[in-house]
Amino acid sequence: MKYIEIDQYIANPSTENRDKLVEILGEERFKISDLGVTSRVFSNWKLNNVIPKDDGRQWVRLNFFEFFWIQIIKDLRDLGIPLDRIAKVKDQLFQQVHLRDIYYDEHGDVSDETLSNLNGFLSEEEIIQFKDFLVTGKDNEQLAPFLDVSISYFFGLVVNVLINQSDDKITIDKDGNVDYIKADLQSDSYSLNPIYSGPVVIISLKRYLYMLMTEPQHIPRAHQLGLLNSVESEVIQSMRVNNLRELTISFDPSEAYQDITYTWSKNIKQEDMEHVMNQFLGKKHVALTMKSNDGKTVQYEYQNRKRIYNK
Repeated sequence: MKYIEIDQYIANPSTENRDKLVEILGEERFKISDLGVTSRVFSNWKLNNVIPKDDGRQWVRLNFFEFFWIQIIKDLRDLGIPLDRIAKVKDQLFQQVHLRDIYYDEHGDVSDETLSNLNGFLSEEEIIQFKDFLVTGKDNEQLAPFLDVSISYFFGLVVNVLINQSDDKITIDKDGNVDYIKADLQSDSYSLNPIYSGPVVIISLKRYLYMLMTEPQHIPRAHQLGLLNSVESEVIQSMRVNNLRELTISFDPSEAYQDITYTWSKNIKQEDMEHVMNQFLGKKHVALTMKSNDGKTVQYEYQNRKRIYNK
């Protein structure tokens, strides 16, 4: 398998491609040792109900979504937050919510605000069709099985970070109550829900995505998931050690994107690296040219992506 499902989905967010993407993200490919967690610690977490899945055997591999949750546990433990409070956070994040409750407001009308969160995960045409489906099918008994399907909110948050590069954040107050800060995709500002009084922990989910793309022990998994290829990884690693002098990201001339060229004479800023990683995650570019400080030049064309976009 060549793990280009993310490319395929972004180019054509059809039901078939979406199913392939979800299948890839759900594959258990992370060992707990890869995440710096020992079997003893992991078993203790299971006993204290902070692991959302327990199938009765030693759980030794994690999927993409569970990778994010383990990182959250580690960060909360580093802050001294007890396991019983983390278990409360887990119960809220992984609570199963029915689609009927998500897409209809308290008056039984379709929620446009909720539908807007599907931008990027569904095409504009699919969102319009989906809204019509919700309006006409609300009281249809044949559609009840679909509307009564349940999902966890955490799943949607992680997918939004991956597909939209949205910097959504989770807030946790001193009692373990969870709230959310949803990034506004159009303005990069934040729409704040009422946050509980007193001190809160703010967790950026995007930080874990960047961790997966930059830390050497995770990069092979990032390749398998299709987040990066080897050339993109080389670009990021060169940026980390300030060995990149120039980078050009090129787009298909038929698309409404302008090529981007970065140049550096001194240290590369963190925000520059994050901007480059966002471009890589966007999967819209078709070529890269990098020039390093040691005189190396690399040119790369995404032949698979060109074929996808030129079908």
